[in-house]
Amino acid sequence: MASALEQFVNTVRTLSSHGNFRELCEYLSKSSEVLVKNTQHLDNVLETLDIQQHSLGILTVLCAKFSAPATTGNNAQDNRFTQTQEFILNCNGEHIRLAPDTFAELCHLLTNYLVEQKQPLKGICILEKAISKLRLFDSQLTSIHADLCQLCVVAKCFKPALKLIDIDITGICQEVSYI
Repeated sequence: MASALEQFVNTVRTLSSHGNFRELCEYLSKSSEVLVKNTQHLDNVLETLDIQQHSLGILTVLCAKFSAPATTGNNAQDNRFTQTQEFILNCNGEHIRLAPDTFAELCHLLTNYLVEQKQPLKGICILEKAISKLRLFDSQLTSIHADLCQLCVVAKCFKPALKLIDIDITGICQEVSYI
C-alpha cells in the first residue's frame, strides 16, 4: 500500500477510536483526491478497516471507487457493487448519519451504476435498507427515496416505490454533515 494510503488508514483508525468525528469528517473531505489517484490499492484499504468502527472511512473509500474512472474491467465493477451492498447492510447507522450527504452520494452513485449496467432490480432492497439507516423516523424523506423510485421505475417493479409514496411525509432529512 502506498504511504499516503497507509497514512489515510492510520488517521481513520486513530480519529475513530478517539471519537474525533468532527476532525475525521474534515480529514475525509480532503482525502478524495489521494484515494482516486490510488484506486488500484483501495481494496486493500477496505480490508484493513472495520465496517462498524470505521464506517465513515469506508464510505469515503467507496465513493472514491465509484468516482474513479473504470479501467480494470468487469471484476472491479462487480467488486464495487458487492462492497457497497455489504457496507450499506452492515455499516454503523450512527456514523453515517454524521455524513448524510456522503452516504446519499454513495447511494446515488450505486443507482447510476445499476441503471448503466441494466440491473436496477439488484439495488432496490439495498436502497430500502439505506433509507432505513439514514432516516430518523418512518415519515422522513431522504434524497435516497428518489434513487429508489428511479430503480423501481427502470426495473418495472413498483411495489417498493408505492410503499414509500403511500407514507405521509412529516419531515425532510437535512443532508449536510452534522459535524
